[in-house]
Amino acid sequence: IRKSIVELYNHVPTTFQAFTTKGSLKDFKTTADHEYVIGGVGDFLLVPENGEIKADIPSTQVLPTRKLDTYGKQFSMTRQAFINDDIGFLTEVPGLYATAAKKTIDKQVYKILFNNDTIFDGKTLFHADHANLIGTGTKPTQASIQAMILQMQKQTDQFGEAIYINPRTIVVPVGYEFDLAVILRSAQVVGSANNDINPLYNYPLQIVQSPVLNALAGANACPWFMFADGSSCRGIQVDYLNGQETPTVRRMETPGQLGFVWDMYLDWGISVRDYRGICKNPGVAL
Repeated sequence: IRKSIVELYNHVPTTFQAFTTKGSLKDFKTTADHEYVIGGVGDFLLVPENGEIKADIPSTQVLPTRKLDTYGKQFSMTRQAFINDDIGFLTEVPGLYATAAKKTIDKQVYKILFNNDTIFDGKTLFHADHANLIGTGTKPTQASIQAMILQMQKQTDQFGEAIYINPRTIVVPVGYEFDLAVILRSAQVVGSANNDINPLYNYPLQIVQSPVLNALAGANACPWFMFADGSSCRGIQVDYLNGQETPTVRRMETPGQLGFVWDMYLDWGISVRDYRGICKNPGVAL
C-alpha cells in the first residue's frame, strides 16, 4: 500500500510545484518566527574626518504567518471482498486517494490565485497598491508579457528599496501553450513588417498550463499569471509537517464488523509569502 501511494502520488500531473516554494513546519501552531522582517536601515552615510557616525533605528514590517491543517479520507473493505480480491484493491484504491490529496493541494493553490482573497496586509492578493495587477485583461502577447515582466522588476521591498526579481514562470489556462511557444521561440516578431527582432526570443520563462484555471473560470474571463524565481522573491508556499509530502495510511478493524477500515491523511498549509513575486493579467474569456 505504501509503495503504491508513493508511486502514484509522485506521478500525479499537478502543476503547483512548478511555481510554488516548498517548506516544512514542525507542528500545527501558527508560526511566529518569521512574523516580522527587519530592514529600512537606509544607505551608509559619509563620515567626514573627525565627524560623527549618525545613529539609525531599523524599522520592522509584518510578514505572513504559516499554519498547517490536516486533510484526510477514510475507505473500507468487507471481509468477503477482502478474501475474494487479489492485490488489486490494496494497491489501486489507496493510490487513487493519494492522487486525490495532491490534486486537492493543486486546486487550493489555483483558488488562491483565482479568488484573489485578502492576504496578510488586509488587501487582496492582486491589488493596485501591490503593483502586481495589470489593469486591462488580455491574452498572452509579446506586449502583455513584457508589461508583466517590467511590472515585476520595478517592485520595491517593504521599505521602498529596489529588489531584484527574476520572472521565471508564466502560468496560463489550457489554450495558450502554442501561442506562447511562438512568442518565446521566434527570433523575429511574428507579423511585423520589418522582421523586427523579438526581445522575448529564448527569454528564460517556463510555461505552465493548467486545466484547473479553465474549470474555475468557466465561460468568464480566465486570468493568467507570472511568477518570480523563488530564490529572488517568494510568492506562494506549500508547507508540510516535518517535510512529509506523501499521505500516511493506517489500517483498523472496527469492533462488531468483519472487514477493514483505512484512514489516509496528509498535513499541509498554503500561504502567500510575498505578493511581489506574482503578477496577474485578468485575461479574457476562452
